[in-house]
Amino acid sequence: MKKHTKILVLIVIILTIGFVAFRAFQSKSSQEAAAAPRQNIPLVKVEKPLRQNVSYMLKYTGDISPIQQANIFSKVSGNVERIYVDLGSAVRRNQLLAVIDSTELYQTYQQTAATYTNAKVSYQRTRQLFEQNLVARQDLDNAEAAMKVAEANFATAKTRLGYAKITAPFSGFITKRFLDRGALVQIGSSTLFTLMKNDSVKIIANILEKDIPTVTRNKKAIIKVDAYPDKEFEGVITNLNQAIDMTTRTMAAEIDIPNRGNMLKPGMFAEVSILIENHPQAITIPTQAILNDQNGDYVFLYENGKAKRVNIKRGIEQEGRTEILKGLFGDEDVISTGQNFARNNAQVRLANT
Repeated sequence: MKKHTKILVLIVIILTIGFVAFRAFQSKSSQEAAAAPRQNIPLVKVEKPLRQNVSYMLKYTGDISPIQQANIFSKVSGNVERIYVDLGSAVRRNQLLAVIDSTELYQTYQQTAATYTNAKVSYQRTRQLFEQNLVARQDLDNAEAAMKVAEANFATAKTRLGYAKITAPFSGFITKRFLDRGALVQIGSSTLFTLMKNDSVKIIANILEKDIPTVTRNKKAIIKVDAYPDKEFEGVITNLNQAIDMTTRTMAAEIDIPNRGNMLKPGMFAEVSILIENHPQAITIPTQAILNDQNGDYVFLYENGKAKRVNIKRGIEQEGRTEILKGLFGDEDVISTGQNFARNNAQVRLANT
């Protein structure tokens, strides 16, 4: 009897365990069945559009050049007698830079001055005699011609004597000095100095052929150089070549930049951004949020737990964001992550819910 009782109790225990296990399995299956639809709903993140100033710029590079530059030569031959400036000197227009030995030039000046004075007196005497009918008209003409020749020779000698003083043709900085005191210079072949005007500088940017219609005089340009990585300089397009270089298919544009404080140095490498358009307070969204198909560009908006497709017209792209010209008002929830898995009017889940 005891043996049968034990068997019965064992059977009851086994049946109880089986029933509990069955109910647990049934509950788990129900939960998984209920969770399956939720797991198939795409996770997304949303962003509000931003209002930003959007600029369309053309990027170029170039070298900074002086706005004006000249190699200064001597117009007379001789030894350098004095030098008044050195490398890096700031000079004013007409400032004396150097003097060439003028001994021979001064002697020539004195001789021509004396000849001119004598010819002038001779002419005056001949004219007086002509007025008294004591000499022929031919004599008066010869005296006048001699006086004019002597006057021209005197003016030439005076000018050449002045050339012995080397002066600055414009204000600027001496960037090169080639000769020292005592050196012999020859007319037109010996460079004494290089003078650069640096209160303004310029950059020649080579505009691509496709961009030529958008580049005009007075367009603003932003310049950056490696020497001042955190500083921007403003310039303006002042001249356009009006002809395309057949080799590079580009057109040269001159950009003038005020050089306050003489910070920009000729020879610096510069990055140039020419401002073509500026749109203040434009609606922008992350560029990655924009999708495209045969019907054009579009985005998905998050509305009441669903994705809604909206066709858009894109504008300027800058720094990972794109201007939206049409399709958005600026207060929507734009799906910026997970949009590739969204479908129009289908459910989506926010990643943080």
